[in-house]
Amino acid sequence: METAAKRAKLENEQVSCKEDTDYFRSYADISVHEDMIGDSVRTNAYRLAILRNYEKIRGKVVADIGAGTGILSMFCVQAGAKKVYAIEASSMAQQTEIVVKCNKMEERISVIHGRVEDVELPEKVDVIVSEWMGYFLLYECMLKSVLYARDKWLKKDGMLLPDTAILYLAPVTDPDFMDDRLNFWEDINSRYKVDMSSLIPYARKCITEQIHVRPFCGENIVAHAAEICRLNLKTVRQEDVNNVKCKFSFKCFGHSVIHGFVSWFQVTFPMDITLTTSPYSE
Repeated sequence: METAAKRAKLENEQVSCKEDTDYFRSYADISVHEDMIGDSVRTNAYRLAILRNYEKIRGKVVADIGAGTGILSMFCVQAGAKKVYAIEASSMAQQTEIVVKCNKMEERISVIHGRVEDVELPEKVDVIVSEWMGYFLLYECMLKSVLYARDKWLKKDGMLLPDTAILYLAPVTDPDFMDDRLNFWEDINSRYKVDMSSLIPYARKCITEQIHVRPFCGENIVAHAAEICRLNLKTVRQEDVNNVKCKFSFKCFGHSVIHGFVSWFQVTFPMDITLTTSPYSE
């Protein structure tokens, strides 16, 4: 029994290690960082939050978790940080060092190549900044690493950027999306003289069972959103987010077909700075 248990534990660790390797390898691709920095709403929200909190950053020590290109680290230096530890697990860290030197910030930013859980810092930090959010807020996110860093390095009166996260869910109607996807198989006959309409039931099943990452208009939402998760980053524990559960209900605005549910998140920073993926925002 003990041998089987140890073997199962080892296999789980090997799977986890492979998943981490694949995850970090994806962040070595420049296109990922191009997309993130190109998201001006996201980038400006972080820049504004850092600069508006300059009084709490000036002369302080900062840890940037999942630093990527180092852009948040450099914002912190612009806000007056004394020292920034830019921790990046992917091989992008090598390029980050070049960017830091190009901006003449190498004396104040130390790029550390490694997983947060595997590296050591020479001192406690006053601020932790991280763009940790994933799809559906918690999918493939770096929250676990942020919480690890918080518990290990953040001073008792330290600041987290962001410090609050909320996940919302609402029912939606979207007949055009479904029709367009199903009509594709109907139209094959007119284009190639091969009838594939028999695939429509299977296509409908696949589409309705999948998660789709795409923009949504507020007009497609048919009920007020429910708050299904609220995280205080100063106090939340990893076990709190391992299995998020809540009860919620919806009252639809009128009569319509519900094709699925849409989710979005909102994170807030000290000084009342908000970053949201809400379909009601620009």
